[in-house]
Amino acid sequence: MIPSTHDQQIEHARQAAQDGRFWDAVEQYTEILATTDPQTDDSSRKNNRLICLKERGDLLSELGEQLAALAAYEQYYLESGSSQHAVEALVLIGNRSRGLGQFGRSHTACQEALDLATALNYTPGRAKALAALGSTCLVEGNVSQAASYLNQANALFEQLNDIYGQVQSNNQMGIAHATTGRLHPAIQAFQKSISLARRVNRRSSLVAALNNLGECYQLLYATELALSCHREGLALAQEANFRLLEADLCRNLGLDLAQQQQWAESESWLQHAHSLALEIKAPEIYLHTLYAQARVAYQQDKLNEGAFADKLLAATSEPGQSRWHRANGLYASGLFCQLAGEHAAAEEMWQQAIFLAHETENRVLLWQLHAALAQIAQQPTLATVHNRIAAEVIQQIAEPFTDEALKLQFLEAPAVTAVLTQLPNEK
Repeated sequence: MIPSTHDQQIEHARQAAQDGRFWDAVEQYTEILATTDPQTDDSSRKNNRLICLKERGDLLSELGEQLAALAAYEQYYLESGSSQHAVEALVLIGNRSRGLGQFGRSHTACQEALDLATALNYTPGRAKALAALGSTCLVEGNVSQAASYLNQANALFEQLNDIYGQVQSNNQMGIAHATTGRLHPAIQAFQKSISLARRVNRRSSLVAALNNLGECYQLLYATELALSCHREGLALAQEANFRLLEADLCRNLGLDLAQQQQWAESESWLQHAHSLALEIKAPEIYLHTLYAQARVAYQQDKLNEGAFADKLLAATSEPGQSRWHRANGLYASGLFCQLAGEHAAAEEMWQQAIFLAHETENRVLLWQLHAALAQIAQQPTLATVHNRIAAEVIQQIAEPFTDEALKLQFLEAPAVTAVLTQLPNEK
C-alpha cells in the first residue's frame, strides 16, 4: 500500500470530523504531528503542522478536553512566528483561557491578537480578536465594552461574508443581551445563530445557540419551549461527545424541570452537570451549576443544602473572579440566610449583590433581589419601594416583546405575579 501524504491524512481527519468521528480525527492529527519535525524548514510540512495543531486543538476543545486543547494552541502559537497564524493562535489561547477561568490571561492574549492583526492588516484575524475580547469582557461583567467589541466583530464578519464568524458573534451578542435582561433581542440573535449554524452544518455552534435560546425561554418561564431547545441540544451534544456543552445543557435541563417541580429529576441533571464540570475542568459551568443547585435546594426549603451557596460564595471571593458569579453567590447565600431566619445577614448580602447587579447590568437578578428584599422588609413602605423597583425592571424586560403569548407567559409566572400583585392600587 502506498503511504498517504500528510495532505491526504489531513483530508481524512477532516472527513472523520465531518462524519462525527471526532476522536478518530484527533488521532490522525496526533499521528501527523508525531511524524513531522517542528523545526522543519520545509514550508509545506510546516504549514501542515500548523493546520494539525489548530484543528486538533479545536476538536479537543469541542470534546471538553480544555487543558489539552490549550496546550495544542500554545504549541500552535510557538510554531507560528509572527504570521497570521499567530493571530489565530492568540485568539484561540484567549478563548480557551477564558473557559478555564483565567480572565487576565484571556484578555492579554486577545489584545495581543488584535494588535498583531491590525499591524498585519489581517481583517479576518481582527474580527476574531474583537469577538474574543468581547466574550472575555462579557464573563468579566463589562457588558457595555463587550457589546462594543462584539458589534465591531459582527460588522467585519458580515463584510467578509464569514458565515461561521457571524454564527459565533450572533451567539455572543445574544449572551450580551441576555445577561442584561434584554431577552427579546437575545432571542432574535440566538435564532439567527441557529439558522446560520444549520446552514453551514456547524454542530457545536448549533448546540451552543440552542442551549442559550432555551435559557432565555427559561428566564421567561416558557418552560416547554426551554425544554424543547435543551433536549434537542443535549441529544446533539451527546451524539457528538461535546462534553462541555453537555454539562451546561444538563444544568439547564435541571433548572427547566425545577420550574415544573420535578425535583428528583431536576437534581439528577444538576448533579450530572456538577460532576461533568469538575471532570472536564470547566470552572464557568461549575459556578453556574453551584448557583443552580443552590436555587433548587432553596425552592424546596432544604436549609441543610446551603453548602452549594457557600461554595459559590467562597469561589467568587478570590481576586479576579467574575462580578457576575459574585453577585449570584451573594444572592444565593442570602436566600439561605432568609430561610434560617437571619434576615439582617440576608439583607446585607443582597444589598452587596444589588451593587454588583447594577455594575453588570444584570436586570434579571436585579428584579429578583428587590423582590427578595421586599419579602423581609420590616416597614411596609420599604417593601413597597422594593416591589415597585422589581416591577419596573420586570416591565423593562417584558415591554419589547411582540410575541404576546410569550410576554403573557412571563408576566403570569407565579414569581412575577408575586411582585406585581403586591403593588398598591394607584388612585
